[in-house]
Amino acid sequence: MSLVVGANAVVDLRILGVASDIPLQPLKRLFAIMWTGLAINVTTGLLLLTAYPTKALTNPDFYVKLSFIALAVYTMYLMNTRVFGDTSLSEAAMIAKGKVMARWSLIFWLGAVGAGRLLSETSRYFFYGHPAGG
Repeated sequence: MSLVVGANAVVDLRILGVASDIPLQPLKRLFAIMWTGLAINVTTGLLLLTAYPTKALTNPDFYVKLSFIALAVYTMYLMNTRVFGDTSLSEAAMIAKGKVMARWSLIFWLGAVGAGRLLSETSRYFFYGHPAGG
């Protein structure tokens, strides 16, 4: 997950004004890393799902995580095509076009990571209920 989220965060934060002396257009190369990271995550995620289907498929948090990932990937696709795909845009135009997408992208990826971290905790709750006396 760190390949896709980390590379995405670099692009998003740069669009939002962090490290503004770094040119934006060369960051387009990070999208190859993002797509590779996503492919690795989908593959390993499917393997985990087949290993423990009940743990994930009965947990509402799993569907929250998948929803956040779907929204984040769609935002990543839009940014790749609309901001970095148009070579005629100046850096200022790229930033103006990508600011809202960059904010939402960070929110969606943080939501996906947070929901993923909660999966182990919520699966215990759904399998075993509340701990007694605690």
